[in-house]
Amino acid sequence: MKTLRDALRSEELTLTAELSLSPRQGPKSITEQARALAAVTDAIQIPDHRHARPHISNIAVAALLLQNGIDPVIQMNCRDRNRIALQSDILGAQALGASNLLMLRGTNFPADHRPRSTGVFDVGAIDLIATAAAIRDEAVFGDTKPAGAPELYLGTVATAFDPADDWEPEKLTSKVDAGAQFIQLQLCMDPDLLRAYMSRIVASKLTWRIQVLVGLAVLPSADAARELRKARPDSVIPAALVQRLERAADPEAEGVQVCAELLQEVADIPGLAGVALLTPGKAESIPAAIHASGIRSRADR
Repeated sequence: MKTLRDALRSEELTLTAELSLSPRQGPKSITEQARALAAVTDAIQIPDHRHARPHISNIAVAALLLQNGIDPVIQMNCRDRNRIALQSDILGAQALGASNLLMLRGTNFPADHRPRSTGVFDVGAIDLIATAAAIRDEAVFGDTKPAGAPELYLGTVATAFDPADDWEPEKLTSKVDAGAQFIQLQLCMDPDLLRAYMSRIVASKLTWRIQVLVGLAVLPSADAARELRKARPDSVIPAALVQRLERAADPEAEGVQVCAELLQEVADIPGLAGVALLTPGKAESIPAAIHASGIRSRADR
């Protein structure tokens, strides 16, 4: 089975894709979507209640993926579970043989979220990383790791921006010190901003200790771009890109082409090891963008 860990440590640009999960999806449709995405990527990301909607447990989805020879990346947020539940899920993932955990604080519930729910936030992101690292290193729960299970591979998130000249990545360094081994940046579809940010990460020598991925999206329409920006306020989706989709005769095809062009650009940004792809549209648009970019065929030359 190809793995995220091996891919990120290779010279080729690593590609992951995020599943689109909804309350009505069952095991069959989830597995079919995962297989189609896994055919062109190195690992599949399992969101943790994306946009605050319930769906099949991310640990259960990870089990489905592992049964099909697909390496899962399990996202875990601090909003929906307390410390004990998070520890239990980490142990459960490890028992299944899932190794990749992407740990994040999680966003607050939207004001109009129904039915009303309460964010837990019993622990913060750095505390969660440290807890998972203690389990990984067998400093706690030492007898729970099954024989032959892979070592946990821990990731967390960061926000790319255009840094000031005196900026140092202190918070990101704290996450790495806590035990993070890879970092996933937010959805950032501005290559110039990404270059500026990554140049500072490289200069800080953090890329000696971690691998960095960036989020890209295949946007099916201008309205979808606006909705995604609203749902994920830290997203960087330039106005010119939204206007390009608005002017397009076929916005879905244009969204695929935009993502393909961005894949080609980010592949050459120093220090960037991979891309996490998602779409608010049809799942098949992700493979279409990868094929249109020529990224994988370029690596075979």
